[in-house]
Amino acid sequence: MSTPTETQAKYQDIINEIDRHYKIMKSMRPLNSDAVKRYLEEFSISASHNSNAIEGNSFTYDETRLLLKEGVTSSARSFEEHQEIVGYKKGFDFLYAALKNNQAISEALIKKIHQFILSGQENAGQYRQEQVYIGDMFNITFTPCPADLVSDKMKEYAEAIQKDMEVNKSIKENDVAPDWYSLFNNLARHHIEFEKIHPFIDGNGRTGRLLLIYEMIYTGLLPIDVRYEERSRYYAALKDYDIKAKYSSRLESKTEGMAKLLAESELKSMGVWNEMFKNFIPNNPISDE
Repeated sequence: MSTPTETQAKYQDIINEIDRHYKIMKSMRPLNSDAVKRYLEEFSISASHNSNAIEGNSFTYDETRLLLKEGVTSSARSFEEHQEIVGYKKGFDFLYAALKNNQAISEALIKKIHQFILSGQENAGQYRQEQVYIGDMFNITFTPCPADLVSDKMKEYAEAIQKDMEVNKSIKENDVAPDWYSLFNNLARHHIEFEKIHPFIDGNGRTGRLLLIYEMIYTGLLPIDVRYEERSRYYAALKDYDIKAKYSSRLESKTEGMAKLLAESELKSMGVWNEMFKNFIPNNPISDE
């Protein structure tokens, strides 16, 4: 059986860098609010593009940027795709309004996020009333729970995730670095479990990724952008949850693929953040080894 040390060594270098960048980020506070707003504006454009592209939206990054910055859309794209881009951006902005109000993760919050994702559609913010499949009816890769169990499962899910978030919040308030391995495995588990419930008829992936971002910023981390180029790895990590549960005796093996992807994504966000605000770093320790 693998020891914890062997498990951690799989991405120890990433964790070490996250811890280093996290300390640098803390040393820069407080930052100029207008500069932070610009960072989040640029980040939200990239996240809107990538999260929708993972689900099949054909908008390019440049088209996404033009739409969100100038309100100009491409005649080659459908109105539905236009709405997906705009809805995701509004959902992202909503997360920071909710954070400012210290809003807990609840079923109401999750449904509100989904309303942005399926903006204007009949099923926006409503749990599904029918069975859904991952794949298609003739090539099913995963079957989520029956529709009549969704409400109970989501109630349990929201309560469980909020307990973990309160622990993480206390870490942030005490200004100490968290146990990074436990944190990223918990984030991965929460995200995968949401996708396994698949509570909505459509928009579960985008809703789940926004929910993941909210949990991270609530904890004091930066939002992450799971990029379109990583979609195969992302889907493999979702699939591995059940496969590893059957064949591995290590509890963390179910989530470590997703956890590593999330950790790498967070490190990228931290790297961009610390480069953007490097003039605020006391004695500029970012170049130290």
